[in-house]
Amino acid sequence: MTSWNYMLLVAGMAAAVWLITQEIRRPKKDRLAIRIVATVIAVVSLVVVGWPVYVTRMVQPPAAIATTTIPATGIVACDWPRNISAGKEWTVQGSYRNTTGKPVTLRLAGFDTVLDSVTITPQHDTAFSLKALPLHQGRAVYRITAISGTDTLEQQPLPLEVTPAMPLSVLFLAQSPDFENRFLADWLVQQGHAVAMRTLVAKNKYLLRFSNFPQQSLDVLTPALLNKFDLVIAHAGAIDKNTRSRLEDAGIGLILKADSAGTQLRSVSLQLGSGRRLPALSTDPGHYLPAGEGQLALVTDSLHRAYVTVSLAGAGKLLRTQLGNTYSWQLEGHNDAYQQYWSTLLEAAARRKTATEKITATPAIVRVCQPVDIQLETTVSPVLQAGGITLAPAQHPWLSYRYTGTWWPVKHGWQQIATGTTTSWLYIFGAEDWRNLSATVTPAKQTLSPQTMSVRLSPAWWLLPLLLSLIFLWWEKKM
Repeated sequence: MTSWNYMLLVAGMAAAVWLITQEIRRPKKDRLAIRIVATVIAVVSLVVVGWPVYVTRMVQPPAAIATTTIPATGIVACDWPRNISAGKEWTVQGSYRNTTGKPVTLRLAGFDTVLDSVTITPQHDTAFSLKALPLHQGRAVYRITAISGTDTLEQQPLPLEVTPAMPLSVLFLAQSPDFENRFLADWLVQQGHAVAMRTLVAKNKYLLRFSNFPQQSLDVLTPALLNKFDLVIAHAGAIDKNTRSRLEDAGIGLILKADSAGTQLRSVSLQLGSGRRLPALSTDPGHYLPAGEGQLALVTDSLHRAYVTVSLAGAGKLLRTQLGNTYSWQLEGHNDAYQQYWSTLLEAAARRKTATEKITATPAIVRVCQPVDIQLETTVSPVLQAGGITLAPAQHPWLSYRYTGTWWPVKHGWQQIATGTTTSWLYIFGAEDWRNLSATVTPAKQTLSPQTMSVRLSPAWWLLPLLLSLIFLWWEKKM
């Protein structure tokens, strides 16, 4: 019992003793026994109203909802980047459950071309990874298809938007003219980047080149001048310690090229950190770079020796490379490999540019006629439109720059999301797309057996005897 029960019991006993004493002291002794019984009933009823009384009962619980696992087949997990920069490799990863007795081939295709494929063995759950190098810019819908023999088991859309690489301003500092800088500068200009090049041709004499960049003096690399660039590509001997310190303070990336490729050149098989293989290149295998301890390998050979590494340097990135003749890939017609290689290096080293607004949408698979939460991060007054509908975003209670709105798309396909300053695109999937990604469980009713439970009696049951006893005592006193 609790302290409340003890207090209630003591108070009831004291009240009963006092009331019974008063009844005994009354001069009129008629119906004394009945009056005492009525008094006891009244006191007990009043005490029990405030005292929880429980009884044991057999209770039949309602039908419960249980989850039953469905052995889904096909693509049961899949993820891929919805937006990449031009020149970047695209990877689609997931898991396939093959419950048949035949092998299944997964194909990644776009623009009526098979880009990659993988075979899933029978009766296995297999993780897969498909890769491609998109050559287009803009929005497209690729397809992943599961084929067994001549039968198409499944086909799902893979929307992708390829955006132009963000324009960079690149400064070359060279100790002498070389083909690597020339080919790289030409390729950067073709990609829409700005280039300024300073090449030492004699003592204190430089040859200058400007493309998409205003002509100016490059003799003295002041902090104000360096701050105009996002990336510096330099020979190790063409940049001094003070300049490197200024780059680190400003967060400007630096690609540091080796002054010499070595003397024992031979063909070496290379690959990017993503696993993409590159054409063989002539280099000195003995001139590899140390990796680990803050040095991330970007390009390695078949023995996992690093030839390009990147590390933090102050507020920026320092990228070291021992490969000084990648222009030979262009001469041999390996333009895709050249683009992939240098796009990887530029993305890893260049100074980051922060966007003024950021838009994210959840869930990852947005279906038609289902709600999607759109989150906008901005420092100005929020303006948010989705599919031509103006939304009223709600401000986050603690993050003043974050706003969220809910949109119910009514059409599938690419839909535009617009803010006050930017425009982005979101793909709306059809109702039947990617059903396996969310249909792994289904509700089922489960009948439970009766259970013994303690149930509290309602206090209303004690109000009737309390009321009847009080009425009797009042009536008997009036007699």
